[in-house]
Amino acid sequence: MGSKKIFRPIQDDNPYRIKKAQPPPKRSFIDFDTRRICPACGQDIKITHNFCKYCGVDLSMIEPIGKDDISKHLATTAVTDPDPEVRKEAVDTLGGFGDKKVLGILTFVLLNDPDENVRREAADELGDLHHPYSLDILTKALKDESALVRKEAIEGLKKIKKKIKPNELEEGKPQSREIKTTINEKDALREKIPNLDDIKEDKYDSENYDEEDDNNLF
Repeated sequence: MGSKKIFRPIQDDNPYRIKKAQPPPKRSFIDFDTRRICPACGQDIKITHNFCKYCGVDLSMIEPIGKDDISKHLATTAVTDPDPEVRKEAVDTLGGFGDKKVLGILTFVLLNDPDENVRREAADELGDLHHPYSLDILTKALKDESALVRKEAIEGLKKIKKKIKPNELEEGKPQSREIKTTINEKDALREKIPNLDDIKEDKYDSENYDEEDDNNLF
């Protein structure tokens, strides 16, 4: 008789074997001492920039998060900690501060965190802060793969629309600055020409044109 074969199951093919959990995806570290996140588009820019070079919104009235050590450490935790529950708690704490300077990090988390519960928390906090810059990013979140995130984005949009006046929705955005520039130019021109509003532009009207009017000029 031949030697008895010993059966050894292949571990990779064993459906009952508990597989080791995969580590979370690596996240890029953000140096909040020199960088800031645009709250309107979520892009990483220099802390010294007063306008976002990507979407053009005015950041001069929003303090960078790097000037506050507590917020800075919480923001780093919200972006880099491997435990989604810890990241979620960091996001919740940042939102609880009720300060505009956390808008950028909340936007970044909403766009980039791999865990749906963390992204959902970021959407919730953005809605509670009621800043018009968050409208575009919450609208973008309506296409999130998670139904939980999409639902929270809808709620956030409702909160902001309810709190912000219509004339404040575009404030700080490039289009609002163009309108203000045009108005300022007209105001400056009015100072030079007091009766500017009374001057009417001559327009050619083919229906009422009469050749005799031209003949009377000569």
